[in-house]
Amino acid sequence: MPTEKKLSRLSNLAILLSACLFVIVLIVSAWFDRSIRVLHAFEALPFLVSPWLCHRRPKLGYMLAFVCGAFWIWTAGFLTTFIRNGFERVIIFIQAGTVDRPDILLAVPGFIGTFGLVVFSLIGYWKLDNKDRKDFLILIVMFAAVFLFFVLIFALFMPQYLGMFKWMIGR
Repeated sequence: MPTEKKLSRLSNLAILLSACLFVIVLIVSAWFDRSIRVLHAFEALPFLVSPWLCHRRPKLGYMLAFVCGAFWIWTAGFLTTFIRNGFERVIIFIQAGTVDRPDILLAVPGFIGTFGLVVFSLIGYWKLDNKDRKDFLILIVMFAAVFLFFVLIFALFMPQYLGMFKWMIGR
């Protein structure tokens, strides 16, 4: 097997594992909090589709994996303090040996999974032969579509989460 093809398979496998880690985090989180079960079921969809798409239509798959991972990191790390609070729980665990909020601790594996999606999708895209300047436009459309998808599911299932976007959507 040529090295390039092997690297492509490895990055696709890494994307699959990163997406699976994140979906497991969504499942466990929904187990802790019943009120987010439907939201997390819908939130998992693009994270489940992107590894499949990386295999079938690599360019779109890498873009979707990148955008989904980056979107979650942006919302959980910059619009809220979820990721920071998760790492604080790691420090508490190291110091005290216990965790007071395991639901918040889940931000750490969530971050690892989404960061993996961002990194490995960039690697996968970088190795594509058919890159084009128009891909940037596709990426912008993908960002808009993912943003709208998440705003829609937040509006439908957890409207209180829309507060993090009020500066963008005028609410």
